[in-house]
Amino acid sequence: MMKIAKTLFFLLTLTSLSIFSSCEKQDTVSADGYYSGSLVYQGQPLFAAISFHGNNYEEVASGGALNQKFPCITKGTYKIKHNTISFFPTVMPVVPNCTCVIMFAEVKFDCLLSGDYTLIQSGNNIKFQSGTGNDLQVYNLTLIEPNP
Repeated sequence: MMKIAKTLFFLLTLTSLSIFSSCEKQDTVSADGYYSGSLVYQGQPLFAAISFHGNNYEEVASGGALNQKFPCITKGTYKIKHNTISFFPTVMPVVPNCTCVIMFAEVKFDCLLSGDYTLIQSGNNIKFQSGTGNDLQVYNLTLIEPNP
């Protein structure tokens, strides 16, 4: 009888460990705060600023009149899973084919913050990028002010 009890205890323990270890671990990376830095698109650096709060984000016009990503700014929700940050815009710019202002000249390209980006977070710095070649978008941001 004791042998059966030990065997059942062993199987129950093994099953429990298997179930708990197969659960997907949630990422604990928090990006909350106001970040400022740059977006590099087609080799052109643009000022970029983003505010993260909870699971919401909002791009902010930044950099004065020169080299800013405006009016191509969005806001919505985001999630971080492993090394990917995904953006789901809920408010899109009113400009149909987004035009970004670069040194007072209008350059047309799609620079909306939407979809999946590879994420690297190091201390107060976050970097995320998406695309390849001429469509490569690289955000390099530094935490300026954490959310209270």
